[in-house]
Amino acid sequence: MSEQMCIMCGKGFEISEADRAFYMKIDVPSPKACPRDRLRRRLAFRNERSLYKRKCDKTGQDIISNLRPDAPVPVYHLDEWQKDNWTAPSLPSFDFSKSFFEQLSILWRVAPRMHKASAGNEVNSEFTNHSGNAKNCYYTFNSEYNEDSMYLRFADHCRDCMDCNNILNSELSYECVNVDNGYRLFFSDDCKNCRDSAFLRYCRRVSNSLFCYGLEQKEYHIFNQPHTKENFIEKIRALRLNTASGLHAAAQQWNDWSQQFPLIREVLINCESSRGNSLYNCKNALDCYNCSDLEDCRYVLNSVRVKDSYDFYAYGEAELCYESVTMMKNYNAKFCVNALYSDNIEYSDNCRNCHYCFGCVGLNKKSYCIFNKQYTKDEYEDLVPRIKEKMRQDGEYGEFFPLEFSYFPYEDTLAQDYFPMQEKVVPPAQGTYEEVTTLPDDIMQTNIDEIAGKTYLCPETKKLFRFQKKELEFYKKLLLPLPRTSFERRYKRRNKLIPFPY
Repeated sequence: MSEQMCIMCGKGFEISEADRAFYMKIDVPSPKACPRDRLRRRLAFRNERSLYKRKCDKTGQDIISNLRPDAPVPVYHLDEWQKDNWTAPSLPSFDFSKSFFEQLSILWRVAPRMHKASAGNEVNSEFTNHSGNAKNCYYTFNSEYNEDSMYLRFADHCRDCMDCNNILNSELSYECVNVDNGYRLFFSDDCKNCRDSAFLRYCRRVSNSLFCYGLEQKEYHIFNQPHTKENFIEKIRALRLNTASGLHAAAQQWNDWSQQFPLIREVLINCESSRGNSLYNCKNALDCYNCSDLEDCRYVLNSVRVKDSYDFYAYGEAELCYESVTMMKNYNAKFCVNALYSDNIEYSDNCRNCHYCFGCVGLNKKSYCIFNKQYTKDEYEDLVPRIKEKMRQDGEYGEFFPLEFSYFPYEDTLAQDYFPMQEKVVPPAQGTYEEVTTLPDDIMQTNIDEIAGKTYLCPETKKLFRFQKKELEFYKKLLLPLPRTSFERRYKRRNKLIPFPY
């Protein structure tokens, strides 16, 4: 074990002998930045939730993108980007009198990027990102196979759900976190196979219950105490959960009562020699979070089926990967962003189905390219080692892209979620919005058409937001009062319940 000083925060961090063995195996120098700052730097290249209306730079058509209209790079709709009717720009041969990043920055600003991250098969789901196989979804992120849902993150195979994080196989659920197979489940976290309940935590196979912690296979319970069906229904009615005032009082009761129980977060199931949180079926996974089926990994987050990799964030099915973010089905990929179905690539961005590429941007189905320029196999294998040696001499090789390479403003990225910097809030113009205090207390008093046509000021973020008509219909169907804060504020509150290392 040795200690090194982080070049970004100036604090010391440890590098173990196992770490050094991994770095030697993939032939990279030891990192100069600590794990925390390496993660922050990677997350600054991933925007999940900020969406904008802009033009496709290829067709001129209006699109919804996670890149702003003034992004410093060309943006093509994914369908256009994948066509063969355009050629990615390239640079001449590598100039050994200049640094690698100096040259890459030129290509970086002219190569087209995909308008958002998508697995495809989206039906009426424009306003999604890092998503796929979605039908009638709005503001669902990092999710797959969802239908008729809104405001979800890390959701799979859900239907008619809203305002949930880390939710699977669920229906008609609201404000849930870390839930599997929930039905009509509200304001609950870390539950499985629960239904027709609200304010549950660490419950399994619980139904028709309220304000419960750690119960298994129970029904008609309140504050962990059994009730008759008739008495239960009477007490629920008395709470008036269909009103904002009643729900607020119930939430306060739940918060006060649940304080007596531990908030368990160190969950490792079927794991061997592993350390982290929310790990499932892992072996030799250290400092990893929200992952399953890892082996011989360290500093991996929000990923599945990853092997022999370090410093990896989303999605998975990868092996021998290092210092990369937004990756799927890759082998031997280092220092990459948004790469899919590729192998033996380094310092590349927005590449799909590529093999043996170095310093490439926006390529599809290419091999043996440097700065997007085509080489023969022999030329490539001769030139890449010499480029790496030049980068080592300049202190570049082994480090991720500099922060200034990100085409997202910091405040749009996941880095802002977990390592926030002060945001500049522009006060809304007078007379352009309604106060949330004007919203009806009882959901049954809500006029959907009237509310959907107004703009409201979030009292916590001081930003404007609107209710979608489909959203209002959801609240009315489930007899839930309208929330008094914006989606963004609700998301950040839920996100605190998801394990994170820093």
